[in-house]
Amino acid sequence: MRKIIALVILALGFAVSSAHAQDRFELTPFGGTRFGGQIDLTTPNAQDFDYLKIKSTWDYGVIGTVTIWPKFQVEAMWNRQPTQLEAHNATTGTFSAPTDATLDMFQFGPLYEFGNEHAKLKPFITGGLGFTNFHSNGALPFDNRFSANVGGGVKYFFTRHVGLRLEARYSPTETSTSTGIVCGPFGECFQTRIHNYAQQGQANFGLILRF
Repeated sequence: MRKIIALVILALGFAVSSAHAQDRFELTPFGGTRFGGQIDLTTPNAQDFDYLKIKSTWDYGVIGTVTIWPKFQVEAMWNRQPTQLEAHNATTGTFSAPTDATLDMFQFGPLYEFGNEHAKLKPFITGGLGFTNFHSNGALPFDNRFSANVGGGVKYFFTRHVGLRLEARYSPTETSTSTGIVCGPFGECFQTRIHNYAQQGQANFGLILRF
C-alpha cells in the first residue's frame, strides 16, 4: 500500500513539474457511496455458489488534480469501499453469511471542464484507468484487478482556493474469467475466454482545496 501511494505522489509531482507556471493543483478529499456489482465464480470449489454480491456501502478517498492546459486536467484518485461479500446459491436462491471486504480503487486519467475557465461553476467530464485491490480475507483467489471509470459532475468555487465537487462515475472492475461459446455471423462457433466484470457505480461529494 505504501508503494502504491508513493507512486501516486510521484506521478502527480511529475505532472506538476511539467505544467505551465499558471497551472493549478487541486486536492479533493471526498465521501459518498459506491453501489452495485457482483463477482462471478468460476472455480471448481464454488459448489452451488455462482457469484458473490458486493454490498452497496459508503466510500471515501482523495483526488489529486493538476491543470495541464486551461480546461484540461489530469487526475489521480484513491477510493476505498469498506463492504461485505455474500455468496449466492444458484440452487436455493439464498445468500451465505456476509464476509467483510475492502475494495481500494486506484485510477489515473484526464478531466475536461466546460465553460469559462474563470467561472465559479465548472461542469466536467472525467474518466481513467487503473486497478482495484480486493482485500477479501481469503474469500477471493485474487488481489489486484484492472478497472476503469467514466463519469462527470460539477465543481463550484466559493473563493479562488476553496470549492465543492459533486460527481457520479461508472466504475467496472475485471474480476474472473470463464470459457464460453461465441458464434459468428456465418454460423461458425468456437470457444473463447470471457472476461467478467463487477459493474459498480459511485456518487461522491468533496471539498476542493486549490493551490
